[in-house]
Amino acid sequence: MTIGPAKARKTRRVNFFTLYLQHIKMKVQVTNFNFSQGEASAICERNFFLLKNSATQKIMDLFGMLEMEMKKELLHYSIDLKELNTSSGKIFRGENYKSFPYIVLDCPRLFSTNSIFAFRSMFWWGHEFSFTLHLQGEAFEKYKKSLKENFSRLSGQDVFYCVNETPWQYNFDPENYLPVEDIIDRREELFTKPFIKISRKLNVDEYARAYDYAKESFKLFMGLLKNSD
Repeated sequence: MTIGPAKARKTRRVNFFTLYLQHIKMKVQVTNFNFSQGEASAICERNFFLLKNSATQKIMDLFGMLEMEMKKELLHYSIDLKELNTSSGKIFRGENYKSFPYIVLDCPRLFSTNSIFAFRSMFWWGHEFSFTLHLQGEAFEKYKKSLKENFSRLSGQDVFYCVNETPWQYNFDPENYLPVEDIIDRREELFTKPFIKISRKLNVDEYARAYDYAKESFKLFMGLLKNSD
């Protein structure tokens, strides 16, 4: 298709008008560009990030020590899953789980299409430490009988059960976790889901207890898997 001189002039006028409107819009946006008092204070802050970096490194070191402890503890349990990685944990971190940074240790760990078995230690900045056992697929089917038989042991242990339809949320809001005591009478129903996820939490200001609480949670959860066929 060819464009004649008249149509070309019209096209140039339209393009110029579009660019002019974009320019006016940008000027309005720049004129309205402003920070709240809190934001203005935050963008001038340097010391916080130095403290954040040093605190993050200490939590990474803590999780490194937990990894070594859990690998030793695993020697007391015979978990028969071929792909389960018990020789090395995985520590990683991110900056935006519901707008807050986090650090995670998975040890032991198995994440495949057909099976999940993981003990996850997580620090969620400003919220809590959490220590979670997640079984799904073949791993869940293998240990479902033992979990069902031993589930009552969790009562009175500050354990939470994931009631969400997805296992990939870690906040302790009621739509995601409920105390075991609130749902223990629905035991048969709980084991009809394709996964099970149980967790304990520790407030961040109780950080001095994190190492021992993680070990205690690990032993409690691993003990549920005994006596399985």
